[in-house]
Amino acid sequence: MGITFACLLMALGLGTALRQLRTRRRLAEERFLPSDERKYLSGQVRRRVVVGVVLVAIGAMIAGYYLSGMDARMDEIMVKDKRAHGEPDAEDKQFAKMVGFYWIGVLGLVFIIAVCAVLDFWATRTYWMAQYRLIKQDHETKLRRDLAVYRQAKDNDRMHGRGRSNADDETDETPPVE
Repeated sequence: MGITFACLLMALGLGTALRQLRTRRRLAEERFLPSDERKYLSGQVRRRVVVGVVLVAIGAMIAGYYLSGMDARMDEIMVKDKRAHGEPDAEDKQFAKMVGFYWIGVLGLVFIIAVCAVLDFWATRTYWMAQYRLIKQDHETKLRRDLAVYRQAKDNDRMHGRGRSNADDETDETPPVE
């Protein structure tokens, strides 16, 4: 089960890293990409390549744990301690301590993946909020332009005697644009 999980992690990490490297090549070939989008996508590729490499490392460490016999040795130490009902010897304690640090290293790598995921989320949020502000600003500019054209046409109609009477103009209220 552990070996299967390790192989799955390594395959997932390798696939992720290779896919991101292909994306990096496509970015290099793309000529007409805005600089802010290129910067965002390049950072995204870097973060995701790191995640892929770390996944491969985690898978290799898990596979190494089982293939090197560490798991079997820990099982032997537990069985020996249960039979002896006493204090484990110094060598067993040292080995158990080393295995503990080994798994702390694996958890440290998992933490690196979590940090990369948070950074990726934050970068995506920042980029798309900037894009949203640009779209909103463009929309407001178009609305203001349309309102100015409408008011100009209305003023032209009044000057040439076309349009409504003065009584109608008193009730005409145009809503403010913000």
